Amino acid sequence: MKKLQIEILDSVVKFCDENGIHYFLNGGTLLGAVRHQGYIPWDDDIDLGMLRPDYDDFIESFNKENKRYHFHCLETDPEYIYPSGRVYDENTELYEPDKRTGSKTAVSIDIFVMDNAPDDEKELKKMFMRHFIYNKLNLGRVLPPLMPPNGNIFRKTIAYAVRIFMNIIPVFIIPKNYFAKKVIENAKSYVSEHTKRVGDFSGGHEVAIDREQLAGFTYGEFEGKQYKIPAGYDEWLTKLYGDYMKLPPKKDQVTHHHFEAFVKEDGDE
Repeated sequence: MKKLQIEILDSVVKFCDENGIHYFLNGGTLLGAVRHQGYIPWDDDIDLGMLRPDYDDFIESFNKENKRYHFHCLETDPEYIYPSGRVYDENTELYEPDKRTGSKTAVSIDIFVMDNAPDDEKELKKMFMRHFIYNKLNLGRVLPPLMPPNGNIFRKTIAYAVRIFMNIIPVFIIPKNYFAKKVIENAKSYVSEHTKRVGDFSGGHEVAIDREQLAGFTYGEFEGKQYKIPAGYDEWLTKLYGDYMKLPPKKDQVTHHHFEAFVKEDGDE
């Protein structure tokens, strides 16, 4: 799995470098590069970040030059169900949590977009609140009802209840990706304005940061290779995780993903 993800990452990085598109390691992948020089030992995915103009350029051009690796997002795929984009390895299949109950996708890496954040603190909180509500409703709509949720027994009970309720609503009343579209609509609220900050309004982190911290880049080691990371990575990681160099308790050093993945044999449909 990790080998395939690194191959996707290298394909994306090569394309971005050749086409003047800025990317940076983000989320757990950025933390892994800074703290472990690779994957967080109990993690199993790769996250990239882009500012909205670079993300739009990537949407416009990546799929024109790639066949095995294909970028999926709501802006180009009306059936897509997530607010952030993913680059899939079309030579693989992935089922979450398993082939019997999960929907079919493929091995992928995530690309999250950073959008303009309002300068006013009250407006920023409103945007994050809308993001939280729409994102939770979207997860309830698209995740299999019996897929194990994270959190304590109270949060798990709520998650199961929301998923069951959202999954019995007919798609002609609320389409599968309705709330994902609402997440993106909210994220673009200030797309035409020049603001001092940018924020994550379509991923899982509700944080905003001075845009200058993400405007310049340096390099960090990840699995023996060098990739771009924000020059202001310390402030960004502190916003995301607090004291990020401190390991979490042993009980929290576990993956939150459950899946079955396969590589297609030659000639497979």
